[in-house]
Amino acid sequence: MTFVSPLFSRTFVRAGPCVLVLGAAILASNWAWYGSGIFLGRVVGLALTIAGLVGFAYAAYCLVRGRRQLMGLSVFIVAAALLPALALMALRWRTGAPLLMHDGAYQTEEAIKLVLGGRDPYGVDYSQTSMRLWHWYVNQPLDSSLFHYVYSPLTFLVGVPFSVMARPVAVPFDFRIVLILAALAAGGALLRLPWRWELRYVVLAALFLDPFFYLPQGRNDILFLAPLTLGVLAWARGKPWLAALAFGIAFAFKPFALFYLPCVAVALWPRLGPAIDRLRRLAIIGGALLAPAAITMGPFLLWNAHAYWTDTVSFVAGTIPGVYRIQGYSLASLLLALRLIPSAEARFPFGLVQAAVAAPVLAIGLWRIWRAPSLGAVLMVGTLALTASLLVGRFVNDNYLADVLFLAVLTAAARQASPETLDSSRQLPAAA
Repeated sequence: MTFVSPLFSRTFVRAGPCVLVLGAAILASNWAWYGSGIFLGRVVGLALTIAGLVGFAYAAYCLVRGRRQLMGLSVFIVAAALLPALALMALRWRTGAPLLMHDGAYQTEEAIKLVLGGRDPYGVDYSQTSMRLWHWYVNQPLDSSLFHYVYSPLTFLVGVPFSVMARPVAVPFDFRIVLILAALAAGGALLRLPWRWELRYVVLAALFLDPFFYLPQGRNDILFLAPLTLGVLAWARGKPWLAALAFGIAFAFKPFALFYLPCVAVALWPRLGPAIDRLRRLAIIGGALLAPAAITMGPFLLWNAHAYWTDTVSFVAGTIPGVYRIQGYSLASLLLALRLIPSAEARFPFGLVQAAVAAPVLAIGLWRIWRAPSLGAVLMVGTLALTASLLVGRFVNDNYLADVLFLAVLTAAARQASPETLDSSRQLPAAA
C-alpha cells in the first residue's frame, strides 16, 4: 500500500523545499489578509509583513548554515502565525469588533456562555445571540449555520475554565487563547519527538505554515491535531496506552479522528499472555480510545439527544431541511457543477458514499496493521481513510485540505523514522 508520491516526498518531506513552498504560501496569505492594512491598519500590517520576511530569512539562513534549523523555523512560525493572531486579538480587545475571527470560534464563545448559564448549546437559535451581529450574518435570509452548533462538546468545554478565569481579572475572553495554547502543546510535542531534525522540521512546517489552517482567525483544527500529535509522541516514546488515550481525546474533539481508533486498537491488540490478562489490557485500550468521547458527549446526549444529533450529524450530513450547503472541493461540488445535483441545498446520501469508500480502505489497512503493527501504519491507514471519506463528502473546506496535508507529512515522517514494526505482545506488558 503506497502512500505518497516521489514528488510529494521531495517537496514536503525535505526541509528546504517544504519551508520554501509553505513559507511563500503563508507570507502571501498574510500579506493579503493583514499586510495590506485593510483590517489592522497600514502600520501594523507593514510590521507583520516585515516580521514575516525577517523570520523567513532567518529560517533560510539557519538551513543554509546547517545549524539551529529548528530554532530558525520556530522564529519564523512565531512571526508568521503567532504575531498575526495576537494582533487580531489585540484589535478585538481594543475595538470590541471580532474582525477576521472565524464564525466557528465566535459561536464557540457563545456556546460557552450558554453552558455557563445552565443552557444546552445544542438546539439553540444563535440568531438570538450576538452571532446575529456577526458581519457574515447581517444579511437576509439568515444563514442556516445560525441554528446549529456543529462541533463536539469538548470544543467549548475546554474553553470554559479560561472564560471563567478571565472574568475576575477583567480580561476579555477570546477563544483563540485556547487555540494558541493547543498549538504550543502540539509544537512542543513535535520538537520532542525522537526523530532526526529534518523529520521534525517538515512536520512543524506543515502544521504551522500552511495558511489554510487560518490559526490567527480561530479555526479549531488544532484542537484535534494537538492530542493526535501528543499521541504520536507517546507512541514514539514507548507509551502505547497513553497514545491510545491521546487518540481518544482527538476523537472527542473532532470526528475526523474516528478513522484512527480502529487502527490503534488493532495495532495494540494483546496477542500473548493469559487470556484474563489479555482481556484486561484490551479493556484498558478500549477505554482509553472511547472514554473521552463518552464522558464529554454522553451528558449532552442525555440532555437532549435529538438536538445534539441534529446539530452535529443531521445538519452537516444534509438529511434535514435547511442543510449545510454543498461547497468546497469534494465530489459533491463536482456533481453540483455538472448539474447532477439540482442545488447546493439538495439532499443526497453522501454518508453512504463515504462509508462505501472508506470501509474498504479501512478493511485492507487493518489487515495490514494486524500483520505488521507500527505507528507509521496506523497513521497511514487512518489518513487514507479520512482523506477518502472527505473527498466524497458533502463539503470540503480549505482547512480540511490543510488537515490532510499535515497528516500526510506526519505519516511520511513517522514511516521514515520508525520502519520497524511494533511488537504488541512485548510492548504492552512493559507498559502495564
